[in-house]
Amino acid sequence: MSPQFFYCVLAFILAGVGGFVLTPLARQIAFKAGVVREPRARDIHKEPMPLWGGLAIYASTIIVFLALTLHRLELPVLGILLGGTLIAFFGMLDDRYDLSAKHQLLAICSAAALAVAFGVRITFVSNPFGPGEIDMGMLSIPVTIAWIFFITKAVDVIDGLDGLAAGISAIASGTLALMALTRGQVDLALLAATLSGSCVGFLKHNFNPARIFMGTVGAQFLGFSMACIAVAGLFKVAATVAISLPVLVLGVPVFDAVFVTLKRLVRGQPLFAPEKGHVHHILVRRGLSQRQAVLVLYAVSLCFSLVAWQVFVTVAG
Repeated sequence: MSPQFFYCVLAFILAGVGGFVLTPLARQIAFKAGVVREPRARDIHKEPMPLWGGLAIYASTIIVFLALTLHRLELPVLGILLGGTLIAFFGMLDDRYDLSAKHQLLAICSAAALAVAFGVRITFVSNPFGPGEIDMGMLSIPVTIAWIFFITKAVDVIDGLDGLAAGISAIASGTLALMALTRGQVDLALLAATLSGSCVGFLKHNFNPARIFMGTVGAQFLGFSMACIAVAGLFKVAATVAISLPVLVLGVPVFDAVFVTLKRLVRGQPLFAPEKGHVHHILVRRGLSQRQAVLVLYAVSLCFSLVAWQVFVTVAG
C-alpha cells in the first residue's frame, strides 16, 4: 500500500471522529435556531426533527481536509471547496426558511458555475458513432452545470429515510476516493475520503431511529461535492467509460432521480413537486421497515460501486 493510501485512511478516520463529535453540537444549534422539521405529508418521520446535521458533515470535511493538505491546492479542488461552501450556506437558508425551487436552482447553478470557473469541467464525451472522443468546447460549461445540478438534487431527494443519504454517500465517495487515488489524484482522493468518513461519523446519530437529519445543507453539499469530484477525476479516465463510471458509482440516486422524473413527465406533473413516489418510499410501502429499506439500498449502492470499480480497474489497468 502506498503512503497516500494510508494518508487517505487517516483522513477517513479523523473525519469520522469529527462527524461523530460535531453532530450533537449541530443538533443543539438547530434546536436553538428553531430549525426543526415538522412531519409533512411526504415525510415518514412522525415527530419534529432537528435539521442542520449537515453542518457537522461540512465542518468535519473541510477542517480535516485543510488540516491534512500541506501544499497549495489545485484550482479545481479549490473550486469544489468554494462551491461546496456556497451550497452549504444556501442549504442552511433552505432548512430555515424553506426556499422556493427557483431559489434552489439559482443557488446550485451559481455554485456549479463557480466550480466550472475554477476548472471543474466535462471537456469531452465518448463518440457514439466511432472510436475516439468529442471535444465539448463551450458546451462543456452548461453540460457540467447541468450534471452538477442533477447529482446535487438527486442526493437531496434520496434523503427520505433515516441514514439513507449518508450511507449511500459514504459508499459512493469512498469508491471515488479509491479511483482518484489509483489515478494519482491525491487531493481529490483525500477530499472524497473525508466526505466518506464524515458521513460514517454522522450515521451514528442519523441511522434509524435518527436523532437529527442532515437537511438540505448536508444532502446538497454531499451531492455537489461528489458530482464535482467525479467530473474533476473520473471523466478523465477513458473516453469509452467516461460517462458510465460516475453514473454507476452514484447509481442509486441517479436511478431514483431518472425514475421519478420520467414518471412525472408521463403523468404531466411538475418536475420539482414533492411526492412519496421515490424508490425508498416504494420499498416501505411494500412492507419493509425503514432499516430494511435502507440496508437494501446500501447493498444496491455497494453493488453499483463494485461494478464501477471493476470497470475502472479493467480500463485503468
